[in-house]
Amino acid sequence: METINFIDLTWTSTLILFLVGFVGGMVSGFIGSGGAFVLTPAMMSMGVPGVVAVASNMAHKFPKALVGAHKRHKYGQVDIKLGIVMGIFAEAGVLFGKHIMVDIRETFGAAGTNLYVSAVFVVVLGIVGGFVLRDGLRERRGEAAKRPQTRELTPLVRWVRSIEIPGTMLYFKSMDARVSFLILAPLGFATGLLAATIAVGGFIGVPAMMYILGLPALTASATELVIAFVMGLGGSLFYALDGFVDIRLSMIILAGSLFGIQIGAIGTTYVKDYVVKFVMAAIMLLVLVSRFFYIPGYLSELGAIQTLEAGTRGWLDGIGQGALVFALLFGALMILQALYKGMREHRLAVAAAAPVPAAPLAPAAVGAAAQLSPVGRFERFLVASDGSEFSAAAVREAIGMASKCGAQVHVMSLVAPGVEHEALGESILKQELEMAQSHLDEIKAEAQAAGVACETHLVQGSQIHEEIVDLADRVKADVIVMGRRGRRGLARLMLGHATALVIGQAHCNVLVVPRAARVEGRHIVLATDGSRFADTAAVTAGALARVCNTPITVTAVTTEEQAPEVRAEAAQTVERVVAAMRAEGTTVEGKVLHGEPAAAITGVARESDADLIVTGSHGRTGLERVLIGSTSERILNATECAVLVVKAA
Repeated sequence: METINFIDLTWTSTLILFLVGFVGGMVSGFIGSGGAFVLTPAMMSMGVPGVVAVASNMAHKFPKALVGAHKRHKYGQVDIKLGIVMGIFAEAGVLFGKHIMVDIRETFGAAGTNLYVSAVFVVVLGIVGGFVLRDGLRERRGEAAKRPQTRELTPLVRWVRSIEIPGTMLYFKSMDARVSFLILAPLGFATGLLAATIAVGGFIGVPAMMYILGLPALTASATELVIAFVMGLGGSLFYALDGFVDIRLSMIILAGSLFGIQIGAIGTTYVKDYVVKFVMAAIMLLVLVSRFFYIPGYLSELGAIQTLEAGTRGWLDGIGQGALVFALLFGALMILQALYKGMREHRLAVAAAAPVPAAPLAPAAVGAAAQLSPVGRFERFLVASDGSEFSAAAVREAIGMASKCGAQVHVMSLVAPGVEHEALGESILKQELEMAQSHLDEIKAEAQAAGVACETHLVQGSQIHEEIVDLADRVKADVIVMGRRGRRGLARLMLGHATALVIGQAHCNVLVVPRAARVEGRHIVLATDGSRFADTAAVTAGALARVCNTPITVTAVTTEEQAPEVRAEAAQTVERVVAAMRAEGTTVEGKVLHGEPAAAITGVARESDADLIVTGSHGRTGLERVLIGSTSERILNATECAVLVVKAA
């Protein structure tokens, strides 16, 4: 057997691998699919043997799959039973595929496995990329919108569900049907076999669950994460026992992808669905071209064709490398362009909405503005609910605050129809719509019992943050109320993606409510820095304090590194806001703090037993929120009380 040679890692090659992982992560986040079909060829182009590239890629993937499955499970999207059952059969496919790979290597050497992996990539990416491109073209022409959203179950799904084999039937809640595990066995096995070959099993697993078993696309993609974890963990161990896993490669590309995936996910919010599919298809087909031009060289090494001259081999490999580099650059540039365009449009919108800098906040301005502008107005609340205990807290506080303010509540729930409903027909979509409407009716009854006028909105769409922002504009909401999930450890470092996007894109204020938080009117902490954003927050906080008869602590934070004049300016800012609020009859005190802003503000909130923190938003979204962050976002992650983020007027 040929000796396994791991590539030498220099600072340059390590940086390249990190960038490859970063771009692969961006692609994953942007197209909503694993970036393994980019990472494996990229490692091979750097001289990593095919079997090592596949094994190392599997080792980098399964931890991410576990995290993703855990997150999706919280939303009720994962069928754990189905995932484990198919994962077991997938493990058998991985073991079989690994033996094929090892046998090829023992018989034909590294060139044999490289040829095998490349050929499978060419076939699979050609099929999948072609279908994705076709769907993108149809969507662009508007054909997807013309097709009916519902129709009867396909004959294949009905046939699969009708098969009864005694002693093999298993019930799965996600499809509300019993299916023989003998049906699941070949599906899982094929998924594992493909994963052991190119480190991408989802190209079989997800379509099989959707079009053969009849799962909704959301559930199929989430359940595939369980399968990916099970077969990825086993596959990594199987390959590692034979010495094929280069853990250095796994860790480097994992580190890069963790950064890239966040940016890619944000990029999708600024483009149309068909553009995402065009990018996905283009990258797949470019990777296909890259692998295709390597194949003659591998055939030459194996003696299957006439030996290629060094110049010819170098020319072909150069085309392959060039196509791959172009694929990575194309994907990265498309995503960054979407981010830049979105951020630019956002800045223009903020600038257009910004008032001309006026005189410092004055008592008269507070009272008048609260009556004539959306600033400080609490007449319409919009709350999004998915039925979880976290959104239940948001619903509870929205109704409670609306009752105190004499306001109206709008409650929305989202159902995401897609290609799965085209295959599964009216029954699945109708069931989801009925469940969502029933949940909304329960909330409406709760609101009416509290004496609050309530309207419900059942929305069909794919991007929850976009639907929330659009509905808020339509109903002229003054406040969007959203829940926040409990966070521990590293998860505390990043605010929920949908919540962050709503805060960034909404034109009204956003109230974020942790599960255990209750806004009872005990105490409000206002964070100010003297900017127009903070003055807007002060107007809003003052109006809310008067309605609820709640005392306020106005805070400004400076750091030890700042000059004395900055600290003096902070003190003047606090005094100015305090004077304005006292003139309106509000019980208020001011504090100038020193230290890290978010920690200092949340510390005051704890000391004063505050149940609400009010802060201004500087309007950051997209890339700025990922790379820079904001004091508002750090406060949101650090506190256990509700936070009202006030948008500039």
